[in-house]
Amino acid sequence: MIIDAHTHMIHEKTVEQLVALGGSEIKERLKHIQELGHKRPVAVNVAARVAQIKRNNYDHQLATPQMDANPFDVDKETKLKIARLINDGMAKITEESKGVILSAASIPLDLLDSGGLKEMDRAVKTLGIKAIGVMSHIRGKPLDSPQFLPFWARAVELDVPVYIHPIDPFSSAGRTYEKDFDLTHNFGWPFETVLALARLVFSGIMEKHPKLKVVSHHLGGGLIPFMMGRTTETYENERQQEMIGKTLKKPLIEYFKLFYYDTAVGGHPPAIRCAIDTFGIDQIVFATDAPWGPKGGEVRLQQYPGIVKSLGLPAKDYEKIMSGNARRLLKV
Repeated sequence: MIIDAHTHMIHEKTVEQLVALGGSEIKERLKHIQELGHKRPVAVNVAARVAQIKRNNYDHQLATPQMDANPFDVDKETKLKIARLINDGMAKITEESKGVILSAASIPLDLLDSGGLKEMDRAVKTLGIKAIGVMSHIRGKPLDSPQFLPFWARAVELDVPVYIHPIDPFSSAGRTYEKDFDLTHNFGWPFETVLALARLVFSGIMEKHPKLKVVSHHLGGGLIPFMMGRTTETYENERQQEMIGKTLKKPLIEYFKLFYYDTAVGGHPPAIRCAIDTFGIDQIVFATDAPWGPKGGEVRLQQYPGIVKSLGLPAKDYEKIMSGNARRLLKV
């Protein structure tokens, strides 16, 4: 069995409904999605996506929303409406695919007290959505901000995994030289993931909620497993209280081992091996990041299973990465 545990999609009908909402910002943001649908139909068309999944002998994909409600600078009711439309569409993807494509929801984190938590409950309890997708920051506010704490508590209560996906920095004024050569996407995004995960640890959220299920894209940005020694050396000493404002009760690596890490790192076996050696086999889930990559993600779907296979893992460990850990995480 193969479960592609982190991909992206939005229902084409949802795009039409969002366009109908009107407003210059909504239409401007939707241009990218509309262009994506033309270039990569598997990003919006359920039948095309299912055919691609079956053609490559996969059993399931978990799709996070290709469009998130949080970046929109609109009034509260409009933002809630955007989230509801997205989530209804994600549930429709699962329904139309007959369960082949599992879905994640979009929750407006800056409106938790104004309908956001209710929408979270509706998405999971009523729509049957399997996960929640969030960006690495919410319009410049880190995910551990006090106003977002109820979100993490509710995720634990609902026992639903939270998928963190990187996004551009809210302002590039500090590193203008990052704009060139696609550097933000290639190196800045992974660093965004690192910052989000580290803040969840250092803020004490993972200590308070050890049962919280967080799925990190791109193997934790790749940097966390590679730099775990430096991180431990920096923070696990007599200066921890001074540096992070508290003394954590466990070794740092124990908190980072609470996260799940997906294998969508461009097909580099040593990177996957590094994450396995650092966090353990039970925290690694197979992913392609479809429909991104060459030929609408087709190349990744074809090649990525073989890349994991090339690691020469014991059969039971290979099965855990390819499906077992995701089945446990998503209750498949």
